[in-house]
Amino acid sequence: MKLLPAMVALSAALVCNAAPADKKLAVTRMVFAQSEDGPGLAANYQFLAGESVFFSCLVNGYSKSEKDEIFITYQIQAKDARGVLLQPEEKNKVEATLAPEDKDWKPKLRETIVIPPLADSGQYQVVVNVVDERNRATVEARATFEVKGRDVPVSDTLVARDFRFLRSEDDTKPLQVAAYRPGDSLWARFIMTGYKIGEKNQFDIEYGLAVLRADGSVAYTEPHAAAQKDAPFYPQRYQPGVLNLNFPKDQAAGEYTIVLTVRDNLGGQTYEARQKFSVE
Repeated sequence: MKLLPAMVALSAALVCNAAPADKKLAVTRMVFAQSEDGPGLAANYQFLAGESVFFSCLVNGYSKSEKDEIFITYQIQAKDARGVLLQPEEKNKVEATLAPEDKDWKPKLRETIVIPPLADSGQYQVVVNVVDERNRATVEARATFEVKGRDVPVSDTLVARDFRFLRSEDDTKPLQVAAYRPGDSLWARFIMTGYKIGEKNQFDIEYGLAVLRADGSVAYTEPHAAAQKDAPFYPQRYQPGVLNLNFPKDQAAGEYTIVLTVRDNLGGQTYEARQKFSVE
């Protein structure tokens, strides 16, 4: 009967002296900012297409060797609302020997995400995968951010949309009445979409124009006004186009028609649009 208290005391001592359980590997403090290590932005903040996003996070619960060595590897992916990678994934490692004063230190992972200039609006995502190479523990974490881009409807066939006449190259508001004077410059912008995207996101489109008088005769023609051919990392499902005409001071007054012809060289498609304007 006298042995029982001693056994209880011994059991309690064993519990008190037991090594604390290892912390679980985790990714914390996932932050989106407008500059490196800048203040975190609100969850509803909208980044603009073409803008850079500065992402960072901390890693908790990593293991250490007897010599206080750590070794983790990680991968960071940035994806659009459809799950398509915005840029090549970041792969890196953190390998260090900690000093006694670094016992509470947490590795900080950083990545600069460049939103494509022609990105769509939507909720984008960052996926972080971390591996503790000492004990092979793994963790995955996700965070989202909002992007405001241009909302161009999807098309299964080649089309030119949102054609608008402008007074100058830098105008953002279209003319309510497409009317110009002799000596003026005509500017017009539009969006091309529905063209074929080939291997490695390749696309090959071009456009030309003709200007018709009211009687249908040709006043001006440029069959190959511009061409756009590329194979970017991020697929570009639409392309902006621009037209510019400079009228001489003796330009005849009257009604004219721009005939815009867009060609998809990979998909073998052609699209024609007609837009009227006047010289007064």
